This record gives sequence, C-alpha cells and structure tokens, in this order.
Amino acid sequence: MKVLFRVDFGRGVGLGHLRRCLSLAAALKTAAVESLFLSNRHGKVGVRHFFSSTRKGVRHFFSSGLSSLEKKCLTPFLNGILSWSAEDVAATLAAAVRWGCQVILVDSHEVDGGYLAALRKAGFFVIARDDLAGYPFPCQMVINGNANARDLLYRSSSGDTRFLLGPEYAVLPQDFWELPPRVARQVPRNLLVILGGGDAGRAMPRLLALLDAVPGDFTATAVLGPFFEDPGEVRAAAACASRPVEVVPGPDSMRDLMLRADLAVSAAGQTLYELARAGCPTVAVRMAPNQEGQLRAFAAAGAVWPGGSMEKDGDLSEVQAGIGRLLADPGARAAMSAAGRELVDGAGARRVAEAIGREVTQLANA
Repeated sequence: MKVLFRVDFGRGVGLGHLRRCLSLAAALKTAAVESLFLSNRHGKVGVRHFFSSTRKGVRHFFSSGLSSLEKKCLTPFLNGILSWSAEDVAATLAAAVRWGCQVILVDSHEVDGGYLAALRKAGFFVIARDDLAGYPFPCQMVINGNANARDLLYRSSSGDTRFLLGPEYAVLPQDFWELPPRVARQVPRNLLVILGGGDAGRAMPRLLALLDAVPGDFTATAVLGPFFEDPGEVRAAAACASRPVEVVPGPDSMRDLMLRADLAVSAAGQTLYELARAGCPTVAVRMAPNQEGQLRAFAAAGAVWPGGSMEKDGDLSEVQAGIGRLLADPGARAAMSAAGRELVDGAGARRVAEAIGREVTQLANA
C-alpha cells in the first residue's frame, strides 16, 4: 500500500500539519506502507532542508503543472470544487495515479467537501486530517486527535465515514512514542519557550522580555521555527535578557528540550501534545482563534495553565502569573505533568496507522 499525503505548510500555516503527517508516515512505515508527500508552493520556503535531512525514506514533491493528457483524463472528477483550485485537485489526483497510491490523506484547513469528494470519486480511499468539523465529510475516514475533538459536531455526507476522534489518536513523532519516567526537580532550572514554526505576531521577543520580571534562578531556551519573520529580533531580545537565554534554531526533534525543561511557555497548537507526552508543565498561549477549543480542553484536563491570547499584542499578565505560580510550586508542576501524560499516551500514531490498514484491507476484500 502507498499513501499520498497532501499537506499544507509554510508561512502563515506553520509546521503542525506537516509534523503530524510525517509522524503518521513513520507509523505506517513500520507496517511496510510507503508514504509520499505533495505540498503546495508555499511550503518551499524554509523547510526543504528540514524535509530532506530529517525524514529518510519519505519522498517529497511540490505540486507542479499537468500534462495535457492528465488534464483531459481528470476533468470529470473536478466538478463542484470550491476550495483549492481545480488545477491543484487535478495535480493531487495525477500524483496519486503516477506514483501508484491507493490512499490519499489531506491535511489542510483550506479544503472542503467538494475537494474530498472529487478524490473519492476518482477511486481512492480518502482520509481527512481535520481540526474544525466545518462541513459534512464525504470521505471514508476523518482523523482529529485534538483534545476537544469529541466536542465538535462531525457529520458524514456519504453515510460511511469512520471518525477517529480524541487525544488517543494524537499523532506524535516517533521519538515520543516511548519515553523514560520524568524526573521532576524541586527547584526549576530551565524554562522552554516554543511558539511553533512561525511567530507572525512577534510574540517571542515580548515573552523573553517578560521573563526578566519573573523571580527565580533559572535559564531559558527559546526555539526558533523556520518561518520566524525576524530571527535577529529574537536573538537581540535573548542577548538583552537579565538571565542566560539559549536560542535554538529549528531542532529536528523537541524531545530532549522538553524532557530537560522544568516548565514551558508554548503556543496552543500541536506542540501541546508533545509537551503533554513529555510531562512538561506548560503555560499555553493562544496564537490563533482556532486554538481556543483545544486550549480550553487542555486546561480542563489540568494539563496546562491557560495564559490567554498573544494575538495582536495580547495582554501578558496571565502568562506572567502562570509562570510565576508554576515555578514556585513543585506540587502544581508535578500534578500538571501527570495530567499531561494521562491525556496523551504516545500511541496515537500506531492506533491511526492500524485503523487505516484495517479499513483499506476490508475495502479491498469486500
């Protein structure tokens, strides 16, 4: 079996979609399933090296033009496309046919039911990796491993969609599947600041400046994503800080940084699942409106301190209060660490891979 991942990433989109798809590809590989990736042109900026150097054995292509024969053959499947252009849909179908894929997995907030229906009409097993439940789904499978997934109103327009919902289906990188017991320190030594692949609102320098007002003898580690608009501004803020701040540009894995940190300040995106799995107590900040439901679910589970919004120069008082409280209270950090590990067990990628294998095999044998 071969799976084509059609995934968006880049400036304004970040790395969350790509990282979880690469993690699922790693789980599929253990079952001898080959994965191929097709991304839009926006993904060319900043991640070529990330893709080629960290995921051996995964083939990656950027969408390109179609031959006249491909356009002619694929036109019947493109009626009713409302989201991505018909050219993009056709390119996805052409890639799946050209590379002999039986399954197409789409991970993007830009698609709609018409797009997915066109892929299924062409004879593929179609999977949507979704976060929003924004429309009825015509595909065979929908995956939402977010903490708030079961609170959303998911519907199937085809009547046969299987929904994999909830944090037991959270897809994490392979180095988070098995982790050693966490060693909690009574006196915190390191604080990790991570905002994902990009920092469109330039929140990182503001957060590093905020740390000067937080009491305690600790160092900080700031992670630079590949889509940060002004890395120099972050480095300058780190140099001006009153305590040591290490700036780490685009690490291949966050595992060791998260295990080393006593506390993290993080955007409320996909990174929260890795932090929870690592048992790292976290002050989570909303960087986009679509993170609100997930942030509430993590807070309700006791797995994060909700630090408010960093959109459009949001108020930092809740972030500062959370950092101060958790640094001063080892019991609160320990409770949050345990809650995170209970919420996210690290087996989600294997569960999803097994479900895909079962569904496709049953369909082939029907």
